[in-house]
Amino acid sequence: MKRVLITDPIAQAGVDILQENNLEVLDLSGGSIEDILNVIGTVHGWIIRSGTTVDAELLNRADQLQVVGRAGVGIDNIDLEVATLRGVVVMNTPDGNTISAAEHTFALLLALARNVPQGHGQVTTGGWDREALAGVELRGKTLGLVGLGRIGRRVMTYAKAFGMQVVGYDPYAPSDLRSSGDVEMLELDDLLERSDFVSLHAPRTDETLNIINADRLKKMKSSARLINCARGGLVDEAALVAALSSGEIAGAALDVYAREPLAADDPLRTAPGLVLTPHLGASTVEAQAGVALAICQQVAGYLSSGELVGAVNMPVGDMEMVMRLDPFLRLSAIMGQMLMQLSEGQIKQIDVTCSETIESPELVALSAVKGVLAMVLDRRLNFVNIGAVAKERGVRFTHKVDSGTAGYANQVVVELTTDSAMRSMVGSVFGGQHARIVEIEGYHLELNPEGVMLFIRNHDAPGVLGRIGTALGAANINIGEALLSREPHAADAYLVIKVDTDPPQETLSRLQALEGIISIAKVKI
Repeated sequence: MKRVLITDPIAQAGVDILQENNLEVLDLSGGSIEDILNVIGTVHGWIIRSGTTVDAELLNRADQLQVVGRAGVGIDNIDLEVATLRGVVVMNTPDGNTISAAEHTFALLLALARNVPQGHGQVTTGGWDREALAGVELRGKTLGLVGLGRIGRRVMTYAKAFGMQVVGYDPYAPSDLRSSGDVEMLELDDLLERSDFVSLHAPRTDETLNIINADRLKKMKSSARLINCARGGLVDEAALVAALSSGEIAGAALDVYAREPLAADDPLRTAPGLVLTPHLGASTVEAQAGVALAICQQVAGYLSSGELVGAVNMPVGDMEMVMRLDPFLRLSAIMGQMLMQLSEGQIKQIDVTCSETIESPELVALSAVKGVLAMVLDRRLNFVNIGAVAKERGVRFTHKVDSGTAGYANQVVVELTTDSAMRSMVGSVFGGQHARIVEIEGYHLELNPEGVMLFIRNHDAPGVLGRIGTALGAANINIGEALLSREPHAADAYLVIKVDTDPPQETLSRLQALEGIISIAKVKI
């Protein structure tokens, strides 16, 4: 009989699920680390919440462990790298807080519309100034949703029930949602200008950090209200305080913050028209019980029949094959990252072609897809979930074996198609481990893909390289390496420059304006 260790409190209904699947339960919730060490080598499953840290030492002692289940979303308390290397599947419950987060979003929206916190404060301190707290109705107002994932779409459903008009911004929204007619898709600035309420439901990435900044707050109506129950860091908090203080917008509500908990003297605490809650989005009895039941079902399913639900890392079946493929997996992921940084527009399709010497084209293709999507999503991506995530986002991908025309013995071709253009890249592995890019857009070169690189298309004419070097020197940016490709069939050249420091946008704009430059893009690996 397989054994499951529980080291944080779990609802009895979850324990019942494990036992109904003929699993022996060892409940050590509240136990000491010594108690865990005494049994860790004998268990096959391990269920935790936030109170247990699954570190490398414990994992290395868990000789029979097959799965760790986290009752919740966050897995920061699990050493994921060690778990994966040891072939331990790590699961979480990503859908467990969808309803709670969406309902809390709407609670804050209503609180803003009707001045509920201010009214409560008045009454409890002896006041009764109804005229000062006149609110607005939701019916007929426009709600702008920035992000249309599970939670954003749930908020959309609630808004329609209140008679609101819904507009949305999400460059990676599934194609079926875009064509459904349920929401009018807009560019972000247009959404901000039209919306009476704006609710954020985007991941925190380099692309979305401070996506609501001073300039974008100025685009909102003076009567508009902003809600963020998604991720801290999406809103420039200093700019928000300034906008509320000057009356640029009518109000805001935050449940998440750039740094948590808020400092006692944080300006947000005293900003006018601002409703604050201490990260309560997932804090409901139902959500907490739901994730406990869900993780017990997932762990039981995996241990009983191999069913994978909510896995956040790769379930390693043949570790030796994965280790053999590792150089190609790293290469294809890097190629995906590079192509995404070189491309514009919505992702449509990713096509991967491998030479027949490469063992598993499917894994190589999945790794390329992972590299592309990792540039735009903040969720953990791996071989377990990447196919589903791509499908959810309307991204098609294919893989095939080259029929014998490959120019290199172990060649990988990645083609990324967006609604703007198709870009391609060819890579190879030299000496069994050295990843190299050998062709970009039909231009041949040999590039070690690392660091900060400038990809420049330029007219093949005298003086262009000199002007580029002079401009970079004036910006105090040192050139580490330069690779120039000139093809007989092309009137233009392709230049890749590695630089020692990350050039700001101002420098890139000056380079773009130079005579002879066709296009320039920065890539960071």
